[in-house]
Amino acid sequence: MGTVPEAYYQFIMDYAPNVYVIPPSTPDPAFGKGVLAASFAIDFLCDAYSAPQFEDRKTEIYNKVIELADWTLTQRCLDSARKAYGGFQSSETSTYYYSVDACRVIPSLLRAYELTNDSRYLDAAKLAGGTFLKIMQDQQAYGGFARAVTIGDAWLLQLDVECLYGLIGLKMLTEKHDIPNDSVYQSIMSKAIGFLRFG
Repeated sequence: MGTVPEAYYQFIMDYAPNVYVIPPSTPDPAFGKGVLAASFAIDFLCDAYSAPQFEDRKTEIYNKVIELADWTLTQRCLDSARKAYGGFQSSETSTYYYSVDACRVIPSLLRAYELTNDSRYLDAAKLAGGTFLKIMQDQQAYGGFARAVTIGDAWLLQLDVECLYGLIGLKMLTEKHDIPNDSVYQSIMSKAIGFLRFG
């Protein structure tokens, strides 16, 4: 990690997980907070935690990672009777649980777990990967992931190439964080790659 502009670091610390900020300093209420913004901020902060540039700010970085990861957990669907089970609300006001959001969240929660050793983050990543993404993949016959499902089990069945991002977290799960369930993740990845390569 090279030198990071101080303004960027401060922006993350001040505004994550807000999706947008209206200059000079007002979070956009139309979009609010989102797991997408939380995930990218966690990734950045986990790198910053180990960077010499931020050596004197490890505590505040560590605390912000916990804040963001804990907030992300509040966006999960924990109702096992719902198709969204294990997925993450796109934003605080959304009723949609997008595949791509789970794809982005899984590696970030695993990095938060590696930093903090908080098993809640690991458990949430495993549920999102082995359950939610499997549900999304099983909903259609092509091997990719259905775009989204609502909390009321209504589907958006389009397939998005951006779900390629999901291979990062699934690979982390199968190689390091949930080896006993390797076959589940390998099957999901194999089907996804088949669709994405063709696409």
